[in-house]
Amino acid sequence: MLIRGYRWEFCRPPNPQAQHLRGVAYLDKDIGELLPYLNTVLRGDLYCQEPPSLILKYRAKLINISARQIAINILRDEEEAEEIIRWLVEVINETWEKRGKIAPSCRVAPKPRVLEILKLLPRSNCRACGYPTCMVFAVRVSEGKAVSDACPVLSLPRRQALQEYLGKFSRQSAEST
Repeated sequence: MLIRGYRWEFCRPPNPQAQHLRGVAYLDKDIGELLPYLNTVLRGDLYCQEPPSLILKYRAKLINISARQIAINILRDEEEAEEIIRWLVEVINETWEKRGKIAPSCRVAPKPRVLEILKLLPRSNCRACGYPTCMVFAVRVSEGKAVSDACPVLSLPRRQALQEYLGKFSRQSAEST
């Protein structure tokens, strides 16, 4: 086991109207050497070698993993932060144990294509998802800033096809679980 503990700090963003939190978990161990392995396992969205860090999107959250800390943006509350960090610590510890069988990677994961997402949406621009058009919604989903389940008028077959498509790129297929 690599990570045994962490310490949280939370803050509100500078925007006074913001209702969400930002959280930083300070890790009890340096995981810098493990980041290329985590990039392979988590299919990170952006890997930086100097300083070593991995950025990924998970459930429309932006997560930055560096050698000694994990920062998570747009948290609903501390409970959601704890759920995400427990998952990440489990992944980190499993990756540490299995690192001999994992090929490290410094590559950046491919992104879902906006037009492929748009093809699966109703294209009615009904705004039920909270965005002005289906195109804007597709862009936000491709960026990981909106969850695919946010379209309430999407038929079940198209919803499943969209989740299958997004599952090829990242953890977005886990959003619906």
